[in-house]
Amino acid sequence: MRFPLSSRIPIALVVPVALAIACGGGEQAEAEADAAPEIAPESMPTVRITQPEEGATVGPDVQVVLETEGIAIVSITPPVVGTGHHHLYVDVDLTPLNEMIPQNDPQIIHKGDGSTEIMLEGLAPGEHRVIAVVANPAHIPIDPPLVDTLHFTVANQQ
Repeated sequence: MRFPLSSRIPIALVVPVALAIACGGGEQAEAEADAAPEIAPESMPTVRITQPEEGATVGPDVQVVLETEGIAIVSITPPVVGTGHHHLYVDVDLTPLNEMIPQNDPQIIHKGDGSTEIMLEGLAPGEHRVIAVVANPAHIPIDPPLVDTLHFTVANQQ
């Protein structure tokens, strides 16, 4: 069926509507869009490792405490749009920040329960590095990335 030129809907209006319908559309999509926080540049979310202190010398068990501002840290079950959860990379480099964080690497700790503290037990003596990354419920780092790095030393135990 052909429509007269005057009754055709501009493509700029059709594409967003079609995408909304294809992606779940309707009221649910609007509610999810409303739930995603708009972030002003001066109030960008942040993550910090607050414990132990940078450069500290600690025992083989290390309590790591994380603090965020501007984003809610919650359990991934159920997933909540606009929230995040913590991941810790212990003595390994970051994976690409636009990809899902690997689930099967024992040196990448997922805190999908929404907690902000973890005890790293039995670390070997020497220097260590922990990188904190906040990810969305699908384990993809928040964009722009929320990352902090901490260096510390585990003392030799006599």
